[in-house]
Amino acid sequence: MNSDRLIVQKYFQRGLTGGQVFRHVEQLGITRNGVYRIISRLCDTGSIQGRPRTGRPRTCRSKKRIKRIREKNRRNPERSARKLAMEEDIDNRSMRGILKIDLDLKPYKNVNCMDYRRSKRWLGLKDKYNRQNDRIYALSIEDIPENIRTVQRFQHSGSTIVWGAVSYNDKIPLKFIEQGVKINPKHYQNEILRSTLMPNITKSTQQWLVDNCPDFISSEERPASSPDLNPLDYSIWETLETIVNANPITVWNR
Repeated sequence: MNSDRLIVQKYFQRGLTGGQVFRHVEQLGITRNGVYRIISRLCDTGSIQGRPRTGRPRTCRSKKRIKRIREKNRRNPERSARKLAMEEDIDNRSMRGILKIDLDLKPYKNVNCMDYRRSKRWLGLKDKYNRQNDRIYALSIEDIPENIRTVQRFQHSGSTIVWGAVSYNDKIPLKFIEQGVKINPKHYQNEILRSTLMPNITKSTQQWLVDNCPDFISSEERPASSPDLNPLDYSIWETLETIVNANPITVWNR
């Protein structure tokens, strides 16, 4: 920066105008506004040194904090600016200034990739991935390791059906349906309803309930998509998902 000021000073003292000075130093990467600021400072103060600063010194974007944020980002580039700001107890905008201006980092999105090669795989719980908001801060996309840059999505990945029921007074343990089992009316009656007696709209299930539990709420009396009669569908599954994703989860793959 001081070398740029010295070059502009040399041309200006030769009697050149601001525009003529800019044409001489343009190839050096000095902007037109920069030339005129240096000339203005030279005319006002007789020197090319910076004017005395006003206001209080920096406290948020200090060199010590910038170095600490660089090390945190090196260890975990997936950490968001908001989380870093909470850890450092500073404003979110100040943290983004450190990442983008002081460290010259750029936010990159994860890249989805499909894995068609493995026919069997243990799928564990993983931190929830938000394609819209999640970012990785790095100098360039090439600096991000592939295992962090990409998010794998498996074609026909394994899944598990979980059935549960709750009432005002009690709840039953979750029932995990085995792989390959087809949930037809017969299986639903024999494996699930015998122990839970939850209504279903199929005729055979309704008749089974009439014979075994006359006081149940029939499908005609039960309102469609009722959050009061279907708390699992409207709130509990979402609540469980929020609790599971609240803390980091260790994923075990085979």
